[in-house]
Amino acid sequence: MRLEAMLKFVPLAALVAAAGCRTTNGVLADYQQNIAYGRYAEAAAEPAELAAKADDSQLLWQLLAASANDLADNSDKALALYDAAEDRMIYNDQASVFKQATDTAAAMMINDKFFKYDGGGQDRIFTCLYKAQIYAATGRKPAARTELNRAMQHQENWLWQRRKDLDAADERLRRETADYARSKSNADAAVDPAKSAGAVDGAFKSETFRQQIRSNYGFDIFTSGILNKLAPRDYQNPYATHFTGVFRWLNGDGGRNYLKDAASLRGDNPFVAQDNRECAAGARPANQVWVYVEDGLCPYRDEFRVDLPLFLIPYAGEYVKYAGLCLPRFRTRNNAAMYWSVNGVALKELANVDLLAKTEYDVFMRGAIAREITRTVVEVGAQVALGVAAEAARARAAHARHHRKDDRSAEYAAMALTLSQFGVAGYGALRRGADTRSWTALPKRVLLARIQRPADGTVTIVADGVPAAQVSLPPQGNAVVVLRKPTAYAKASVKVVNF
Repeated sequence: MRLEAMLKFVPLAALVAAAGCRTTNGVLADYQQNIAYGRYAEAAAEPAELAAKADDSQLLWQLLAASANDLADNSDKALALYDAAEDRMIYNDQASVFKQATDTAAAMMINDKFFKYDGGGQDRIFTCLYKAQIYAATGRKPAARTELNRAMQHQENWLWQRRKDLDAADERLRRETADYARSKSNADAAVDPAKSAGAVDGAFKSETFRQQIRSNYGFDIFTSGILNKLAPRDYQNPYATHFTGVFRWLNGDGGRNYLKDAASLRGDNPFVAQDNRECAAGARPANQVWVYVEDGLCPYRDEFRVDLPLFLIPYAGEYVKYAGLCLPRFRTRNNAAMYWSVNGVALKELANVDLLAKTEYDVFMRGAIAREITRTVVEVGAQVALGVAAEAARARAAHARHHRKDDRSAEYAAMALTLSQFGVAGYGALRRGADTRSWTALPKRVLLARIQRPADGTVTIVADGVPAAQVSLPPQGNAVVVLRKPTAYAKASVKVVNF
């Protein structure tokens, strides 16, 4: 076997070691801790520096830095970062990240982290919503209206966009698996795309594997993330929809259809139902105040490894040194407060962002599991091929010794092949790592109340019996107040829009 063939995995292993997920996970952990304790300026610093480097996670760094600046009330910086993030999203909408070129050859066969961060549907919706809120709070209502239009367009495109990404990922997986197999030497003939496809099919049909994935990841292979089975409530954002409806209604610019849609999503919220009724009847609000509270922080992802059951592996077990999957796990976080009120009126849940994030996660996982199984089976195929070749070399060396011949080349080949076999296994373990990237600064849930404008123009928003913010309203007219409180320890961030 040629030396270059035996060492073909070393550059990839070095690449994975140099660009592994540890650094990204470390940045995310520090960011989350800073946000949790209200250190918003510190939270913004490192993601902003990373965003300037334009790596594969640039979009994520832009969103994280934008959120932290937004919470710190650095509106201009936040807008610039949101704008840059939206430009990247628009490009990704035109060409899925799975179709775009990457800096790493055969990225599909290495790790999802080697693809550019795409940003899920909620990333797009929240980016436009937050831009709209900044514009509206600073008196730029035409710009706010444009951003809300974009948010609603992203929401309308959600299913189409997810289906396009899944199709692009499937097509690239098939192509790169076949390319990988064709690129192997004769000694690697065990790398067979048909076998990896069969392993994926077998895993998705295996009750044992299904239970393992369900217990460790909360994902059900039979029911989770199937686009055709999703209801609008699973992926449509009632917060963005209702805010758009109220904005247009108060701005004298319609709003009827959006408030109707919000009521279809959260008709159980009495304030949403009231707005829908009054707008449908042609009423014009006077001296009313809408209070939105973004409570807590949305789920994050960490990596968790599971074994791929041996009966699903289409190769001889004696040659397999490593076979496992590393996938992102969905982790929820606490509320900032359990009970919220404004001037004595209880706020009611408008949007459960945890559930929206779970839908995004489930859709991602449906493709991620198939990709990880394929990568594992391909790696195992290379291990098997090297094992078979090593055994053949050892047999040649033994035959030479039996006939009293000195065949050092066969012995050296057997040793080299065995080392390469363990090298491939080590590479498989080394490159393992889940794509844990997600916009972790979004809220856990959003609550809503509508009250009459108080005579003194002051609203007091209370969290679990403790004032979270006291807000002075403009002298007259309708108003919208948006409060964000990531944790019980973090300082609340407040925006006020006057109509």
